[in-house]
Amino acid sequence: MPLVGGGGAGNVAGGNPVGTGSSLNYIGEHAYMYTGAVSVGTSETTIAQFGTSGNSYLVGSWQPQILTNTTDDIVFQLYLNDQVIAQVVTTSSKDYSPFEEVEVIIPSDTIVKITGQNLGSGSKDCGSIITGRIYA
Repeated sequence: MPLVGGGGAGNVAGGNPVGTGSSLNYIGEHAYMYTGAVSVGTSETTIAQFGTSGNSYLVGSWQPQILTNTTDDIVFQLYLNDQVIAQVVTTSSKDYSPFEEVEVIIPSDTIVKITGQNLGSGSKDCGSIITGRIYA
């Protein structure tokens, strides 16, 4: 498990133990990211991007979020090292909520990027959640 500054179980990487942001946060053997609202328009928009390092890897899930009331279709993509490994298309904020969780393994030394694109019109508030366990 990655430790920052020699701390123990309460140590959090990314500097944001309870809020939102685009980095991966560590608490003990667990990791999470809650982006909060990011305005996603009709072109592909980066919702979050972070890198992993060291010998550890994450086993967990990724869940896209529409954070506004809309019937627009939104496409979410999960990239590992610039390659799309998962895509979710949501049909409405009113359907299928919460949206599909995609099980993922994120290796060490990997750049993770999550994007969204509104297939309708205008911009919509979207987000992304990653939760999981860290293994060394």
